[in-house]
Amino acid sequence: MPENNAIVEQWLAMPHPDLTDYIRRLVRGGSMPSPVWTAVGAHPVLAARVRGILSALHSQMADHRDHTMWTLWITNARRALTSPPAPEHETPPRVDIQPPARLKADTAASDATPRHRPTTVTPVTFLAPGQTTTNPAST
Repeated sequence: MPENNAIVEQWLAMPHPDLTDYIRRLVRGGSMPSPVWTAVGAHPVLAARVRGILSALHSQMADHRDHTMWTLWITNARRALTSPPAPEHETPPRVDIQPPARLKADTAASDATPRHRPTTVTPVTFLAPGQTTTNPAST
């Protein structure tokens, strides 16, 4: 990670227009997040500057024909900027998974019955203005 810290120092020393152009090229260049974003996210001042540049870049690309791809790239960069660094080669302890116990016959029988009783729905009759509730076909 020393090379990433050197990049952070370089980015801090860059003027705003140069940093904007550099970030634009870095965002467009990769669909996969770079470890540089994690190093930049660890520095609060630089992370704020980069978030502002990403927001400006997103608004500039609103009318671009590749707006969807730019949105994807910028979102990936924002995620990588805010995500904590992944632990290196640290595996969680393995837990032996026990198979579930067999179901009893009583449990299977209760699952076959419905959990709620069906309710009766009263029919709704729509009437035209001036029409009565009697059926005109029966008269």
